[in-house]
Amino acid sequence: MTVDSRSQGVVWKFACLLVVCAVSALPGLARGSGQSTATKDFQRTLTLGPKQTVSVEHKFGAVRIHAEGGREVRISATIRAQAHSQDAANKFVNEVRIEVSEDGQGVKVRTVYPDDGSGFFKVRIGGPSYSADYDIAVPTDAKLWVKNGFGNVEIAGVRGWADIENSHGQLNFRDGGGAKLTNSFGSLEANGADGNMTITNTNGSVRASSVKGTLEVKDRFASITVNNITGVVTISGGNGAVELTDSGAATINNSFGPVNARNIHGDLTVNNNNGSIEVDTVSGGARLNSSFGSIGFANVNGYVKCTSSNGKVAGRATGNEVYVKTTFGEVQLEQIGGNVVVEDSNGAVNVRDIKGKATLDTSFGAINASGLPKGVRATTGNGQIELRDVGGDAYAKTSFGAINVQRVNGNLTIENTNGPVSANAVKGDATARTSFGAVSLEEISGSVSVDNQNGVVSVSLVRPAAGCKTITAKTSFSPMQIRLAENAGYDLTARTSFGHITSELPVTASGNIGGDSLNGKIGGGGCTLSLTNSNGNIEILKR
Repeated sequence: MTVDSRSQGVVWKFACLLVVCAVSALPGLARGSGQSTATKDFQRTLTLGPKQTVSVEHKFGAVRIHAEGGREVRISATIRAQAHSQDAANKFVNEVRIEVSEDGQGVKVRTVYPDDGSGFFKVRIGGPSYSADYDIAVPTDAKLWVKNGFGNVEIAGVRGWADIENSHGQLNFRDGGGAKLTNSFGSLEANGADGNMTITNTNGSVRASSVKGTLEVKDRFASITVNNITGVVTISGGNGAVELTDSGAATINNSFGPVNARNIHGDLTVNNNNGSIEVDTVSGGARLNSSFGSIGFANVNGYVKCTSSNGKVAGRATGNEVYVKTTFGEVQLEQIGGNVVVEDSNGAVNVRDIKGKATLDTSFGAINASGLPKGVRATTGNGQIELRDVGGDAYAKTSFGAINVQRVNGNLTIENTNGPVSANAVKGDATARTSFGAVSLEEISGSVSVDNQNGVVSVSLVRPAAGCKTITAKTSFSPMQIRLAENAGYDLTARTSFGHITSELPVTASGNIGGDSLNGKIGGGGCTLSLTNSNGNIEILKR
């Protein structure tokens, strides 16, 4: 069914009329207008059997229910009426009835106002108004059912199951049993419950603490604060901040407000839109999803999985693997106890002290990683890469950005386009491919393979403990320098064009010998040393 703008206007005016009429009926609003006030007290005492329910149906006034010893239900109420004259106020206050009945289910209390039979909307601004405030004492184990409107509700010390519904007022529940609490247009606070609890609020804040069972909270347009919950927690918020501290496993859904969770004893899932997520100390795993908001986590013992859009992701001190996927946001990770996988777009990636293997992927952003004992695979587009202290194999790929690698205990593979490449202290083999950028490989212990175009090539090897290592290098339009130990042994093949070949190490030549071609042995020979250049010199130097 569709609603046009005229119909929407009618609905809005009708809603406003409803609120005005309701407000006019509240006590005290006519004060200062010259109206007279009358009051009347009500008292009633009944006996409640075990497992029976006290039911209260009321509006326009406060309801306070508290536990006392024994089996009695003591009902106290103060009734008020306002009117244009004292006689009228006295008349109307006497027309307000409190109906009390009892049956096999328990005790029922109901407030009946004079306008109930003829319609709520006959209450007019400036006309008579009524209210009643209750104070009810019940047995500690009593069950409760309360429905109230336009007034505060307070429940204290009642350990039986409670179903409380209120609107346009505060709802306060403390030191009770399990409960279902519903409120709107007013704050809701629950402190202390021996059982499970469900809370629903609209347009009012929620505070809940010290619940020994599970807790479910739903709220809109206000903040949610929850702490000290023994069981599982489920929170659905909107347009307000959410804070959760000291709980069992938890699931939080929110939008347009930050989420902060600490000391979670179990797994944690957070879904947020347009708001940040901050998590600290989770004994289980964490799944954190956000858009247009940052994500931060620390001290998570289990896995961490983060999905973000347009927001920064930062995490530290986790005991298991971490997966991050984001766009247009920076990623910062440190002290991760397992593997790390990062998928980013248009954002920088910075990681350090990763105990597992690191797989890092981004575009239009730099990668900076260090402290990687199990190895790393880093790929980006149009961004630089820096890798340091890699315990295993390392792979780095980019374009239009520099690559610099320091201290690799395994093999190293570098792929680049239009950017320089440098590496130092590689214990394994080193392979580098690039163009329009220099290649510098220093202190390489394993085999070397360099494929370059229009860029300088500089290679320096460490003599291996046993045997020699193959060296293959190629470039063009730039000089090439290869530094070898004096006692090295290689089978040399070197060719260039429009350049010269020189060697500081003795070469036993064979075959054709020319300024641009040299074949022979260095030392006693052994491994392949293949050097190819065009329009550039080749130099073989002593290390």
